[in-house]
Parts: sequence; structure tokens; C-alpha cells
Amino acid sequence: MARIVTAAPGGVPRVDLLPRSEIERREREALSAVWVRICLLAVLLAAVLIGGAFVWNLFAQQRLSAEQDRSQQLIGQIAELSDVSKALATESELQGFRSEAMGSDFAWSGIFDKVRNSLPSGTSLIGFALTPGASPAATTSGVDAAKKASAAKKAVGLTGTLTIDSPTAVDLGSYVRSLRGVAGILSADANATTSGASAVGRFTYKVDITFDQTVYSGRFAEEATR
Repeated sequence: MARIVTAAPGGVPRVDLLPRSEIERREREALSAVWVRICLLAVLLAAVLIGGAFVWNLFAQQRLSAEQDRSQQLIGQIAELSDVSKALATESELQGFRSEAMGSDFAWSGIFDKVRNSLPSGTSLIGFALTPGASPAATTSGVDAAKKASAAKKAVGLTGTLTIDSPTAVDLGSYVRSLRGVAGILSADANATTSGASAVGRFTYKVDITFDQTVYSGRFAEEATR
């Protein structure tokens, strides 16, 4: 049945002759058009997201390939420097051997000066038989210099006997006591006295003596930190 719409006062009378089924069909078509647009927008959005993910993946693969190439270059450079690394290791090993072998190198002039300066008047040093002690411990970073010096004064650096010649009899006890007060000497003791050993009327004395490690030259001391 047709619907009759009464016009408002002063307006033109209008009559809606469309059937109810036609109106519902048009409403369904409008709703279908809206859903079609929504589906198209969803498909478009999905396509954009997929395209973006593909581009990002391609970019990531290119970055990965570039980093892998760089890694290979670095590995090659490291391999080229392996000879240098071996040479440095060999140098360090040789320095360690040298420190171990030459750590007890002595400043001989200083040793003889300590002895000669304490000799009684008219006497002379004519011989010695001295044996080096252990090599000094390697220095470590952070160790106080005073502590290292104190340790060197307590450790045995050189031990053996001195042979002294004199034209007159010498108070060996007094001489030994004077030696004990010399810096760098740990101990000194009388060993033997011989009359006329080197020449008639001369006296030869032997003294047992021990020096500390301050007599080491330190030229070959190994440094723990380089």
C-alpha cells in the first residue's frame, strides 16, 4: 500500500508511492556499499603493511649482508696481523727469559766501592769468590716503592768471601763490624787469617760476606705491567 504523507502547512503536498520492499532494498544496497568500502580499505591497509614489511625485510637483509662482509674483512685483517701477534708474544717470552737469566745482574763497581771504602788503611782487596742469590721478584703495579726497597734490603743478593791483603796485622773483628754497618751488606764474619801467604811479612785475611739485593743493577728487572 502507498503511504500518504501530509504536507506541512504552507508546503507542497508530497506522496511517497515506493513500496516498503523497495525502500528496504535500497537500504540494503547502501549498507552493502558501506561494507564493500570497509573491506576495500582493509585490503588496502593489509597490502600497505605487507609491502612495508617486505621493504623492511629487504633493508634488514642488505644490512645483514653488509655486516657479514665487514666481519669477513675484519677476520682477514686479524689473520694478517697474526704474525705481528706471534712476534709480540715471542718478544714477551724472550724478555721474560732475559729477566729470569739476568735479573741478578750486579753493579760491580758499586760492590767494590762498598768494600774498598771500608778497608783499613794500607790494606787492599786482592780476591773474592761471590755467588749471586735469587732474582728479584717482578714488580707489580700499585706496590709502594718504599716497600719494594725494603724487601730488596732483606733479600740475599750476593754471598761469598773476600780476600784482603795487609802489610801489618789487622784487627779483623773491628773490620768485620765496620763492614756490617755498610749499606747493602747484610752480614760479615771473619773466616781465616794467613801470615806470609802473598809475600813474606804480609797478612792475608778472608771474610765471609753477604750483600742484599740493592747491589743488583736493575737493568734487566722484569716489569709485571707494560
